[in-house]
Amino acid sequence: MKAALFCGGWEGHDPEAFRAWADDLLSANGFEVVSHDTLAPLADPDAMAGVDLIVPIWSSARSSHQPEFGTMTRDEEDGLIAAIAGGCGIAGWHGHMGDAFRDRPTYHFLIGGQFVAHPPGWPDNPVPSDDYVDYDVTVTRPEHPIMEGIGSFRLRSEQYYMLVDPSNDVLATTTFSGEHLWWIEGARIPVAWTRRWDRGRVFYCSIGHELADLEVPQVTEIIRRGALWAARQGS
Repeated sequence: MKAALFCGGWEGHDPEAFRAWADDLLSANGFEVVSHDTLAPLADPDAMAGVDLIVPIWSSARSSHQPEFGTMTRDEEDGLIAAIAGGCGIAGWHGHMGDAFRDRPTYHFLIGGQFVAHPPGWPDNPVPSDDYVDYDVTVTRPEHPIMEGIGSFRLRSEQYYMLVDPSNDVLATTTFSGEHLWWIEGARIPVAWTRRWDRGRVFYCSIGHELADLEVPQVTEIIRRGALWAARQGS
């Protein structure tokens, strides 16, 4: 199997550290890993030939305000959509996949959701660690192969409030307390999901602001299994 990492965007999400982590994880699970620091290969069918899994590591939600974060062109978006529709998978986490390319709505249709807030850091908190809360991740599909044998767990990090597609197959959720934004008290928001895009598979997990989040054993295993589940079937 071949995995392509696309690494760049906002440095606050430390893309290089996550690139190394993903490379090690995927290589240990049988992937040949190639890594790109540009999105240009997405628009080149020859460059994407033989790729079984795409892993975006590219936070760029504010790209319209800060061009150095990078953005996705229409040709790159079209190439990504075509690759997934053709059977390539896509898997990722947190802002590296769910807080990117706001000016590309088809990208978010593909992914199945979009980050909007992490109370208490709303609308904007200059000290990221002040956004951390203790929250529960509740497994909702314990029979799914990605979640089998993994129980619900507690985490201290950014709790992502997301807009999500109702067609997602939700694997885990989190419930907001309302302590910081009273009007969302009791809101249950997906943390991990899968979905289909024509012949392709999509996996997303909202955990992962810091590398330490992905090193939590349950999270590592969810993402490992999610990547394997999403990768092109039968290759």
